[in-house]
Amino acid sequence: MRQGCQFVAMVFAITLPAGATELFSWHTMDTTLIQKGRFELSSHHRTRTRQELTYLDQSRVGAIGRWTARPKLVVLAGYYFQPQQLRDDLWTRGHRVWGGVEAPLWSKPGHLVSGRLLMERHLSTGRADYFRYRTSLRYVAGKGRVRPFIQNEVLAAWPGFHSTRNSGGVMMRLNDQLSLDVSYLYDVRRTFWGGDRQSVVTSMKWTPRWRLR
Repeated sequence: MRQGCQFVAMVFAITLPAGATELFSWHTMDTTLIQKGRFELSSHHRTRTRQELTYLDQSRVGAIGRWTARPKLVVLAGYYFQPQQLRDDLWTRGHRVWGGVEAPLWSKPGHLVSGRLLMERHLSTGRADYFRYRTSLRYVAGKGRVRPFIQNEVLAAWPGFHSTRNSGGVMMRLNDQLSLDVSYLYDVRRTFWGGDRQSVVTSMKWTPRWRLR
């Protein structure tokens, strides 16, 4: 656990920007609605702010399906309705459909490396509709209720490189039904896609007792 925390601290030191970049916040809430065998369906909501947390940038809602195809392979798919405020009182509708897979790649007691591959289609976002491709690796240390993690994600969209997101933080199991991740993220983006940004990120997962099983 101590080594994991030191690792996260080192990543923060490396990824903190040398100059000022715009500060965002991303706050996500997923709620499990159905768990039947190897299938899970969750509702999804995320709110994103910018301009030093004072401006509502995007608010999205949708659904995520997860199917455990094999013990070490999960198939994912989802849809988001994601209106975004381009400037004061000017919103785009925004839709996203996506799918992919995730799997544990390496593990031993107290250590886990997992990977994810996704393909997304973005529609009505204020740009021409486009595909985006994402690949990520996450390392989690420890075995307790609080575990540090680091993650790297690379995104591509025509005409090529989109961004790379480096993040680190802690995963917390609050109780049997509720978990919370808190992290800092630095996003290196092409100027065409808006330039670099940093963000405070929270992600909560609730699995209520009344879910359909």
